[in-house]
Amino acid sequence: MKYFPGNDYLFNDIKSSNAGIFLLHGSKFSGKSSYCNNLFLNAINDNRFCLYVSSSFTEKQYNNLFLSKNKNIEKNSKLINPYLVTRNNLSNNLPEEEKLHLTYLIIKELIDSHINQSICLVMDSLTNLLTYFDILDIIKFVTDLTFLLKEKEIIAIFIIDNSDNDSVTLYNKISHLFDGILETKTTPMTQDSFSRHIKINSMIGSNPTSHWIKFDMDDECNIIFTNREIQLICNICKEPIKETPVFYSELAFHKEHLNVYMKLISFYGDSLISEIGSSGILHATFFFIDIVGLSDPSLSVKRQIEKIHILNNLISSCSSYKKDRDKKVLPTGDGMAIGFTSDPKLPLELSMELHLKLKTYNSSIDNDSTVKVRIGIGSGLVFLVNDLNDNQNLWGPGIILARRVMDLGDDGHILLEGELTNTLLVMDDVYDDIIHYIGDYKIKHNQIIKVYSLYNDKVGNSNMPSKFINN
Repeated sequence: MKYFPGNDYLFNDIKSSNAGIFLLHGSKFSGKSSYCNNLFLNAINDNRFCLYVSSSFTEKQYNNLFLSKNKNIEKNSKLINPYLVTRNNLSNNLPEEEKLHLTYLIIKELIDSHINQSICLVMDSLTNLLTYFDILDIIKFVTDLTFLLKEKEIIAIFIIDNSDNDSVTLYNKISHLFDGILETKTTPMTQDSFSRHIKINSMIGSNPTSHWIKFDMDDECNIIFTNREIQLICNICKEPIKETPVFYSELAFHKEHLNVYMKLISFYGDSLISEIGSSGILHATFFFIDIVGLSDPSLSVKRQIEKIHILNNLISSCSSYKKDRDKKVLPTGDGMAIGFTSDPKLPLELSMELHLKLKTYNSSIDNDSTVKVRIGIGSGLVFLVNDLNDNQNLWGPGIILARRVMDLGDDGHILLEGELTNTLLVMDDVYDDIIHYIGDYKIKHNQIIKVYSLYNDKVGNSNMPSKFINN
Protein backbone atom coordinates (compact mmCIF):
# COMPACT_ATOMS: atom_id res chain seq x y z
CA MET A 1 0.00 0.00 0.00
CA LYS A 2 3.02 2.29 0.30
CA TYR A 3 2.48 3.88 -3.13
CA PHE A 4 -1.00 5.11 -2.25
CA PRO A 5 -1.07 8.81 -1.33
CA GLY A 6 -2.22 9.12 2.26
CA ASN A 7 -1.32 5.49 2.95
CA ASP A 8 -0.92 6.12 6.70
CA TYR A 9 -4.35 7.74 6.84
CA LEU A 10 -6.31 5.31 4.65
CA PHE A 11 -4.82 1.96 5.60
CA ASN A 12 -3.69 2.48 9.18
CA ASP A 13 -6.07 -0.23 10.48
CA ILE A 14 -5.57 -2.67 7.59
CA LYS A 15 -2.94 -5.36 7.36
CA SER A 16 -0.36 -4.32 4.77
CA SER A 17 -0.16 -6.06 1.42
CA ASN A 18 2.23 -5.80 -1.51
CA ALA A 19 -0.47 -6.21 -4.14
CA GLY A 20 -4.12 -5.51 -4.68
CA ILE A 21 -6.61 -4.36 -7.32
CA PHE A 22 -8.52 -1.23 -6.33
CA LEU A 23 -11.44 0.68 -7.79
CA LEU A 24 -11.62 4.43 -7.11
CA HIS A 25 -14.99 6.05 -7.80
CA GLY A 26 -16.24 9.55 -7.16
CA SER A 27 -17.76 12.68 -8.60
CA LYS A 28 -16.14 14.80 -11.28
CA PHE A 29 -13.35 17.14 -10.11
CA SER A 30 -13.01 15.22 -6.82
CA GLY A 31 -9.33 14.48 -7.48
CA LYS A 32 -9.53 10.89 -8.74
CA SER A 33 -7.09 11.28 -11.64
CA SER A 34 -4.66 13.37 -9.60
CA TYR A 35 -4.71 10.76 -6.85
CA CYS A 36 -3.89 7.98 -9.31
CA ASN A 37 -1.23 10.06 -11.07
CA ASN A 38 0.47 10.57 -7.69
CA LEU A 39 0.31 6.83 -7.04
CA PHE A 40 1.78 6.24 -10.52
CA LEU A 41 4.72 8.58 -9.85
CA ASN A 42 5.33 7.06 -6.42
CA ALA A 43 5.65 3.64 -8.05
CA ILE A 44 7.98 5.03 -10.77
CA ASN A 45 10.18 6.63 -8.10
CA ASP A 46 10.47 3.20 -6.48
CA ASN A 47 11.71 1.73 -9.78
CA ARG A 48 8.56 -0.21 -10.55
CA PHE A 49 7.63 -0.79 -14.17
CA CYS A 50 4.33 1.04 -14.63
CA LEU A 51 1.52 0.77 -17.17
CA TYR A 52 -0.78 3.72 -17.75
CA VAL A 53 -3.99 2.79 -19.58
CA SER A 54 -6.00 5.78 -20.81
CA SER A 55 -8.24 6.47 -23.78
CA SER A 56 -7.73 10.24 -23.29
CA PHE A 57 -3.97 10.68 -23.72
CA THR A 58 -1.72 10.77 -26.74
CA GLU A 59 1.94 9.91 -26.26
CA LYS A 60 2.84 13.61 -26.37
CA GLN A 61 0.27 14.55 -23.70
CA TYR A 62 1.45 11.67 -21.54
CA ASN A 63 5.08 12.81 -21.72
CA ASN A 64 4.14 16.44 -21.07
CA LEU A 65 2.27 15.38 -17.93
CA PHE A 66 4.86 13.06 -16.41
CA LEU A 67 8.30 13.53 -18.00
CA SER A 68 9.06 16.79 -16.20
CA LYS A 69 8.36 15.10 -12.87
CA ASN A 70 10.45 11.96 -13.43
CA LYS A 71 13.05 11.34 -16.13
CA ASN A 72 12.62 7.58 -15.78
CA ILE A 73 9.13 7.72 -17.29
CA GLU A 74 10.31 6.76 -20.79
CA LYS A 75 12.17 3.61 -19.75
CA ASN A 76 10.11 2.54 -16.73
CA SER A 77 6.58 3.04 -18.02
CA LYS A 78 4.31 2.55 -20.99
CA LEU A 79 1.16 4.38 -22.12
CA ILE A 80 -1.57 2.24 -23.67
CA ASN A 81 -4.53 3.98 -25.31
CA PRO A 82 -7.26 1.38 -26.07
CA TYR A 83 -8.83 3.64 -28.68
CA LEU A 84 -5.55 4.07 -30.58
CA VAL A 85 -4.18 0.52 -30.45
CA THR A 86 -3.36 -1.04 -33.80
CA ARG A 87 -2.59 -4.56 -34.96
CA ASN A 88 1.03 -4.65 -36.14
CA ASN A 89 0.81 -0.86 -36.62
CA LEU A 90 -0.98 -1.41 -39.93
CA SER A 91 -4.43 -0.10 -39.30
CA ASN A 92 -6.45 1.67 -36.66
CA ASN A 93 -9.80 0.60 -38.13
CA LEU A 94 -10.38 -2.32 -35.77
CA PRO A 95 -13.82 -3.18 -34.37
CA GLU A 96 -14.35 -1.90 -30.84
CA GLU A 97 -14.33 -5.31 -29.17
CA GLU A 98 -11.09 -6.22 -30.98
CA LYS A 99 -9.40 -3.05 -29.75
CA LEU A 100 -10.16 -3.93 -26.14
CA HIS A 101 -9.00 -7.51 -26.61
CA LEU A 102 -5.83 -6.28 -28.31
CA THR A 103 -5.29 -3.87 -25.40
CA TYR A 104 -5.54 -6.82 -23.01
CA LEU A 105 -2.99 -8.80 -25.07
CA ILE A 106 -0.59 -5.84 -25.14
CA ILE A 107 -0.84 -5.46 -21.37
CA LYS A 108 -0.28 -9.20 -20.87
CA GLU A 109 2.76 -9.16 -23.16
CA LEU A 110 4.27 -6.18 -21.30
CA ILE A 111 3.66 -7.84 -17.95
CA ASP A 112 5.24 -11.09 -19.12
CA SER A 113 8.27 -9.25 -20.50
CA HIS A 114 8.81 -7.44 -17.17
CA ILE A 115 7.81 -10.31 -14.90
CA ASN A 116 11.05 -10.05 -12.92
CA GLN A 117 10.19 -6.46 -11.96
CA SER A 118 7.56 -5.14 -9.60
CA ILE A 119 4.72 -3.78 -11.73
CA CYS A 120 1.99 -1.18 -11.21
CA LEU A 121 -1.00 -0.40 -13.44
CA VAL A 122 -3.26 2.68 -13.54
CA MET A 123 -6.52 2.70 -15.54
CA ASP A 124 -7.74 6.28 -16.11
CA SER A 125 -10.64 6.03 -16.63
CA LEU A 126 -13.37 3.45 -17.20
CA THR A 127 -15.92 6.23 -17.67
CA ASN A 128 -13.91 7.51 -20.66
CA LEU A 129 -13.99 4.02 -22.21
CA LEU A 130 -17.79 4.26 -22.28
CA THR A 131 -17.42 7.01 -24.88
CA TYR A 132 -15.86 4.59 -27.38
CA PHE A 133 -16.84 1.06 -26.41
CA ASP A 134 -19.94 -0.98 -25.60
CA ILE A 135 -20.48 -1.57 -21.88
CA LEU A 136 -20.57 -5.37 -22.28
CA ASP A 137 -17.19 -5.32 -24.03
CA ILE A 138 -15.80 -3.14 -21.24
CA ILE A 139 -17.10 -5.54 -18.57
CA LYS A 140 -15.39 -8.47 -20.30
CA PHE A 141 -12.18 -6.48 -20.71
CA VAL A 142 -12.12 -5.42 -17.04
CA THR A 143 -12.95 -8.95 -15.88
CA ASP A 144 -10.15 -10.52 -17.93
CA LEU A 145 -7.69 -7.83 -16.88
CA THR A 146 -8.40 -7.97 -13.14
CA PHE A 147 -7.94 -11.74 -13.07
CA LEU A 148 -4.66 -11.37 -14.97
CA LEU A 149 -3.45 -8.74 -12.49
CA LYS A 150 -4.43 -10.90 -9.52
CA GLU A 151 -2.67 -13.92 -11.00
CA LYS A 152 0.52 -11.91 -11.49
CA GLU A 153 0.15 -10.20 -8.05
CA ILE A 154 0.27 -6.70 -9.52
CA ILE A 155 -0.86 -3.59 -7.71
CA ALA A 156 -3.42 -1.63 -9.77
CA ILE A 157 -6.02 1.08 -9.50
CA PHE A 158 -8.98 1.74 -11.82
CA ILE A 159 -10.95 5.01 -11.92
CA ILE A 160 -14.65 5.49 -12.61
CA ASP A 161 -17.12 8.38 -12.17
CA ASN A 162 -20.28 7.97 -10.12
CA SER A 163 -22.17 10.94 -11.54
CA ASP A 164 -23.80 9.45 -14.66
CA ASN A 165 -26.10 6.47 -15.16
CA ASP A 166 -23.82 4.50 -17.50
CA SER A 167 -20.88 4.77 -15.10
CA VAL A 168 -23.04 3.73 -12.16
CA THR A 169 -24.32 0.71 -14.13
CA LEU A 170 -20.75 -0.27 -15.01
CA TYR A 171 -19.65 0.19 -11.40
CA ASN A 172 -22.42 -2.10 -10.15
CA LYS A 173 -21.42 -4.78 -12.65
CA ILE A 174 -17.67 -4.83 -11.89
CA SER A 175 -17.16 -3.66 -8.30
CA HIS A 176 -17.13 -7.24 -6.97
CA LEU A 177 -13.94 -7.94 -8.98
CA PHE A 178 -11.80 -5.64 -6.87
CA ASP A 179 -9.91 -6.23 -3.63
CA GLY A 180 -10.71 -2.74 -2.34
CA ILE A 181 -13.05 0.16 -3.11
CA LEU A 182 -12.02 3.81 -2.60
CA GLU A 183 -14.27 6.84 -2.98
CA THR A 184 -13.66 10.56 -3.40
CA LYS A 185 -16.04 13.48 -3.02
CA THR A 186 -16.13 17.27 -3.00
CA THR A 187 -17.66 19.39 -0.23
CA PRO A 188 -18.56 23.07 -0.85
CA MET A 189 -16.67 25.51 1.38
CA THR A 190 -17.66 28.87 -0.10
CA GLN A 191 -19.56 29.91 -3.20
CA ASP A 192 -16.40 29.56 -5.30
CA SER A 193 -14.42 26.81 -3.56
CA PHE A 194 -14.69 23.26 -2.31
CA SER A 195 -12.65 20.70 -0.41
CA ARG A 196 -11.79 17.16 -1.47
CA HIS A 197 -12.10 14.03 0.61
CA ILE A 198 -11.32 10.32 0.21
CA LYS A 199 -12.20 7.16 2.13
CA ILE A 200 -11.86 3.41 1.80
CA ASN A 201 -15.29 1.78 1.55
CA SER A 202 -14.33 -1.89 1.60
CA MET A 203 -11.35 -4.21 1.61
CA ILE A 204 -11.28 -7.98 1.18
CA GLY A 205 -10.24 -9.68 4.40
CA SER A 206 -10.62 -6.53 6.52
CA ASN A 207 -13.30 -4.39 8.08
CA PRO A 208 -11.76 -0.94 7.57
CA THR A 209 -12.74 2.11 9.57
CA SER A 210 -14.56 4.06 6.87
CA HIS A 211 -14.48 7.82 7.34
CA TRP A 212 -13.75 10.75 5.06
CA ILE A 213 -10.19 12.12 5.04
CA LYS A 214 -9.52 15.60 3.66
CA PHE A 215 -6.74 16.16 1.12
CA ASP A 216 -5.50 19.14 -0.90
CA MET A 217 -3.73 19.58 -4.23
CA ASP A 218 -0.97 22.09 -4.95
CA ASP A 219 -0.48 23.96 -8.24
CA GLU A 220 1.23 20.89 -9.77
CA CYS A 221 -1.59 18.55 -8.64
CA ASN A 222 0.51 16.91 -5.95
CA ILE A 223 -1.70 15.32 -3.31
CA ILE A 224 -1.26 16.71 0.20
CA PHE A 225 -2.99 15.20 3.21
CA THR A 226 -3.63 17.66 5.99
CA ASN A 227 -3.15 16.64 9.59
CA ARG A 228 -6.19 14.87 10.94
CA GLU A 229 -7.83 16.03 14.06
CA ILE A 230 -7.27 13.55 16.86
CA GLN A 231 -10.43 11.46 17.06
CA LEU A 232 -11.51 8.97 19.65
CA ILE A 233 -12.65 5.55 18.44
CA CYS A 234 -15.83 3.97 19.80
CA ASN A 235 -15.02 0.77 21.70
CA ILE A 236 -18.13 -0.93 20.25
CA CYS A 237 -18.31 -0.10 16.54
CA LYS A 238 -14.64 0.96 16.06
CA GLU A 239 -15.79 4.07 14.15
CA PRO A 240 -14.46 7.60 14.89
CA ILE A 241 -16.55 9.57 17.39
CA LYS A 242 -17.41 12.88 15.72
CA GLU A 243 -19.84 14.13 18.34
CA THR A 244 -19.21 14.49 22.10
CA PRO A 245 -18.01 11.07 23.37
CA VAL A 246 -19.22 9.31 26.51
CA PHE A 247 -16.87 7.30 28.70
CA TYR A 248 -17.01 4.22 30.89
CA SER A 249 -14.00 2.79 32.70
CA GLU A 250 -11.70 5.02 30.58
CA LEU A 251 -13.22 3.64 27.35
CA ALA A 252 -14.82 5.97 24.76
CA PHE A 253 -18.19 5.33 23.08
CA HIS A 254 -20.82 6.87 20.89
CA LYS A 255 -23.65 7.84 23.20
CA GLU A 256 -26.02 5.20 21.79
CA HIS A 257 -23.35 2.49 21.96
CA LEU A 258 -22.64 2.88 25.65
CA ASN A 259 -26.07 1.35 26.28
CA VAL A 260 -25.05 -1.66 24.18
CA TYR A 261 -21.85 -2.00 26.20
CA MET A 262 -23.70 -1.82 29.50
CA LYS A 263 -26.09 -4.56 28.37
CA LEU A 264 -23.11 -6.75 27.53
CA ILE A 265 -21.76 -6.16 31.03
CA SER A 266 -25.11 -7.08 32.58
CA PHE A 267 -25.12 -10.37 30.64
CA TYR A 268 -21.49 -11.43 30.88
CA GLY A 269 -19.71 -9.38 33.53
CA ASP A 270 -17.32 -6.43 33.40
CA SER A 271 -14.16 -8.54 33.55
CA LEU A 272 -15.01 -10.38 30.33
CA ILE A 273 -16.40 -7.49 28.31
CA SER A 274 -13.64 -5.03 29.15
CA GLU A 275 -11.24 -7.18 27.15
CA ILE A 276 -13.27 -7.19 23.94
CA GLY A 277 -11.15 -5.75 21.14
CA SER A 278 -11.31 -5.81 17.36
CA SER A 279 -10.72 -9.57 17.45
CA GLY A 280 -13.88 -9.96 19.54
CA ILE A 281 -16.08 -8.17 17.04
CA LEU A 282 -16.99 -9.51 13.62
CA HIS A 283 -19.33 -8.70 10.77
CA ALA A 284 -21.56 -11.57 9.74
CA THR A 285 -24.64 -12.35 7.69
CA PHE A 286 -27.22 -14.14 9.81
CA PHE A 287 -29.70 -16.90 9.09
CA PHE A 288 -32.28 -16.90 11.91
CA ILE A 289 -34.91 -19.65 11.92
CA ASP A 290 -37.56 -21.00 14.24
CA ILE A 291 -40.26 -23.64 14.04
CA VAL A 292 -43.75 -22.15 13.67
CA GLY A 293 -46.22 -23.39 16.29
CA LEU A 294 -43.66 -25.30 18.36
CA SER A 295 -44.97 -23.74 21.59
CA ASP A 296 -48.53 -24.93 20.91
CA PRO A 297 -49.78 -26.43 24.24
CA SER A 298 -51.48 -29.28 22.37
CA LEU A 299 -48.11 -30.46 21.03
CA SER A 300 -46.40 -33.03 23.27
CA VAL A 301 -42.85 -32.41 24.50
CA LYS A 302 -41.76 -35.56 22.67
CA ARG A 303 -43.16 -34.23 19.39
CA GLN A 304 -41.49 -30.82 19.99
CA ILE A 305 -38.09 -32.46 20.52
CA GLU A 306 -38.66 -34.62 17.46
CA LYS A 307 -39.28 -31.56 15.28
CA ILE A 308 -36.18 -29.80 16.60
CA HIS A 309 -34.04 -32.85 15.81
CA ILE A 310 -35.51 -33.10 12.32
CA LEU A 311 -34.79 -29.41 11.60
CA ASN A 312 -31.23 -29.72 12.92
CA ASN A 313 -30.56 -32.77 10.77
CA LEU A 314 -32.00 -31.17 7.63
CA ILE A 315 -29.94 -27.98 8.11
CA SER A 316 -26.71 -29.89 8.79
CA SER A 317 -27.27 -31.95 5.61
CA CYS A 318 -27.42 -28.84 3.39
CA SER A 319 -24.30 -28.28 1.28
CA SER A 320 -24.51 -24.49 1.76
CA TYR A 321 -24.36 -25.02 5.53
CA LYS A 322 -21.02 -26.82 5.14
CA LYS A 323 -19.35 -24.19 2.94
CA ASP A 324 -18.32 -21.80 5.72
CA ARG A 325 -16.01 -23.50 8.22
CA ASP A 326 -15.88 -20.36 10.37
CA LYS A 327 -19.65 -20.01 10.75
CA LYS A 328 -21.06 -19.37 14.22
CA VAL A 329 -24.07 -21.44 15.32
CA LEU A 330 -26.23 -20.39 18.26
CA PRO A 331 -29.15 -22.70 19.25
CA THR A 332 -32.26 -20.79 20.35
CA GLY A 333 -34.48 -23.60 21.65
CA ASP A 334 -37.08 -23.62 18.88
CA GLY A 335 -34.56 -22.93 16.12
CA MET A 336 -31.12 -21.46 15.67
CA ALA A 337 -29.08 -18.49 14.45
CA ILE A 338 -26.18 -19.09 12.10
CA GLY A 339 -23.64 -16.36 11.38
CA PHE A 340 -21.80 -16.69 8.06
CA THR A 341 -18.57 -14.70 7.76
CA SER A 342 -17.21 -15.81 4.37
CA ASP A 343 -20.03 -15.15 1.87
CA PRO A 344 -23.21 -13.04 2.34
CA LYS A 345 -25.03 -15.25 -0.18
CA LEU A 346 -24.81 -18.38 1.97
CA PRO A 347 -27.87 -17.63 4.18
CA LEU A 348 -30.01 -17.31 1.03
CA GLU A 349 -28.61 -20.50 -0.44
CA LEU A 350 -29.23 -22.30 2.85
CA SER A 351 -32.80 -20.97 3.03
CA MET A 352 -33.68 -22.19 -0.46
CA GLU A 353 -31.95 -25.54 -0.04
CA LEU A 354 -33.65 -26.13 3.31
CA HIS A 355 -37.10 -25.22 1.92
CA LEU A 356 -36.75 -27.86 -0.79
CA LYS A 357 -35.73 -30.50 1.76
CA LEU A 358 -38.62 -29.53 4.05
CA LYS A 359 -41.06 -29.71 1.16
CA THR A 360 -39.94 -33.27 0.42
CA TYR A 361 -40.02 -34.28 4.09
CA ASN A 362 -43.42 -32.74 4.88
CA SER A 363 -45.06 -34.35 1.87
CA SER A 364 -44.24 -37.82 3.18
CA ILE A 365 -45.63 -37.63 6.74
CA ASP A 366 -48.84 -36.89 8.61
CA ASN A 367 -49.86 -33.28 9.26
CA ASP A 368 -49.05 -33.29 13.00
CA SER A 369 -45.42 -34.15 12.29
CA THR A 370 -44.77 -31.52 9.62
CA VAL A 371 -42.03 -28.98 10.34
CA LYS A 372 -43.06 -25.43 9.42
CA VAL A 373 -40.48 -22.67 9.66
CA ARG A 374 -39.96 -18.97 9.15
CA ILE A 375 -36.56 -17.46 8.33
CA GLY A 376 -35.08 -13.99 8.81
CA ILE A 377 -31.84 -12.87 7.17
CA GLY A 378 -29.84 -9.80 8.20
CA SER A 379 -26.28 -8.62 8.60
CA GLY A 380 -24.24 -6.50 10.97
CA LEU A 381 -21.73 -6.48 13.80
CA VAL A 382 -21.80 -9.01 16.60
CA PHE A 383 -19.62 -9.51 19.64
CA LEU A 384 -17.91 -12.73 20.65
CA VAL A 385 -18.21 -13.20 24.41
CA ASN A 386 -17.78 -16.09 26.81
CA ASP A 387 -20.42 -17.26 29.26
CA LEU A 388 -19.81 -18.58 32.78
CA ASN A 389 -18.92 -21.99 31.35
CA ASP A 390 -16.39 -20.39 28.98
CA ASN A 391 -18.56 -21.21 25.96
CA GLN A 392 -18.42 -18.67 23.12
CA ASN A 393 -21.66 -16.78 22.45
CA LEU A 394 -22.79 -14.13 19.97
CA TRP A 395 -24.66 -10.96 20.74
CA GLY A 396 -25.08 -7.64 18.96
CA PRO A 397 -26.93 -5.64 16.29
CA GLY A 398 -26.42 -8.15 13.46
CA ILE A 399 -28.09 -11.09 15.14
CA ILE A 400 -30.79 -8.91 16.72
CA LEU A 401 -31.77 -7.48 13.32
CA ALA A 402 -32.08 -10.96 11.79
CA ARG A 403 -34.34 -11.98 14.69
CA ARG A 404 -36.51 -8.88 14.28
CA VAL A 405 -36.95 -9.63 10.57
CA MET A 406 -37.80 -13.27 11.22
CA ASP A 407 -40.42 -12.26 13.80
CA LEU A 408 -42.34 -10.46 11.02
CA GLY A 409 -42.83 -13.67 9.04
CA ASP A 410 -45.35 -16.48 8.96
CA ASP A 411 -44.97 -20.12 7.95
CA GLY A 412 -42.80 -20.39 4.85
CA HIS A 413 -41.56 -16.81 4.75
CA ILE A 414 -37.91 -16.04 3.97
CA LEU A 415 -37.55 -12.35 4.87
CA LEU A 416 -34.51 -10.12 4.39
CA GLU A 417 -33.60 -6.67 5.66
CA GLY A 418 -32.96 -3.87 3.19
CA GLU A 419 -29.24 -3.09 3.41
CA LEU A 420 -28.21 -6.69 2.95
CA THR A 421 -30.68 -7.06 0.08
CA ASN A 422 -29.14 -4.09 -1.75
CA THR A 423 -25.72 -5.72 -1.45
CA LEU A 424 -27.00 -9.04 -2.78
CA LEU A 425 -28.82 -7.46 -5.73
CA VAL A 426 -25.60 -5.74 -6.79
CA MET A 427 -23.61 -8.97 -6.44
CA ASP A 428 -25.79 -11.17 -8.63
CA ASP A 429 -28.64 -10.49 -11.10
CA VAL A 430 -30.15 -13.89 -10.32
CA TYR A 431 -31.79 -12.41 -7.21
CA ASP A 432 -33.77 -9.82 -9.20
CA ASP A 433 -36.54 -12.32 -9.95
CA ILE A 434 -36.82 -13.97 -6.52
CA ILE A 435 -36.37 -11.14 -4.00
CA HIS A 436 -39.41 -8.87 -3.69
CA TYR A 437 -39.82 -5.64 -1.72
CA ILE A 438 -42.86 -5.85 0.57
CA GLY A 439 -42.62 -2.59 2.53
CA ASP A 440 -41.18 -0.65 5.45
CA TYR A 441 -41.79 -1.74 9.04
CA LYS A 442 -41.19 -0.02 12.35
CA ILE A 443 -39.49 -2.38 14.77
CA LYS A 444 -38.30 -1.89 18.35
CA HIS A 445 -36.87 1.51 19.36
CA ASN A 446 -38.78 3.14 16.45
CA GLN A 447 -36.26 1.82 13.93
CA ILE A 448 -37.75 1.62 10.43
CA ILE A 449 -36.39 -1.12 8.18
CA LYS A 450 -37.07 -2.09 4.59
CA VAL A 451 -38.22 -5.70 4.33
CA TYR A 452 -37.96 -8.03 1.35
CA SER A 453 -39.38 -11.50 0.78
CA LEU A 454 -37.62 -14.27 -1.13
CA TYR A 455 -39.92 -16.57 -3.05
CA ASN A 456 -40.57 -18.31 -6.36
CA ASP A 457 -42.73 -21.26 -7.37
CA LYS A 458 -40.56 -23.69 -5.37
CA VAL A 459 -39.49 -21.92 -2.17
CA GLY A 460 -40.67 -19.14 0.15
CA ASN A 461 -44.12 -17.71 0.74
CA SER A 462 -45.56 -15.19 -1.72
CA ASN A 463 -48.31 -14.05 0.68
CA MET A 464 -47.95 -10.78 2.54
CA PRO A 465 -46.92 -11.43 6.18
CA SER A 466 -49.87 -11.02 8.54
CA LYS A 467 -48.03 -8.39 10.62
CA PHE A 468 -47.81 -6.18 7.54
CA ILE A 469 -51.52 -6.60 6.86
CA ASN A 470 -52.43 -5.78 10.47
CA ASN A 471 -49.86 -2.99 10.83
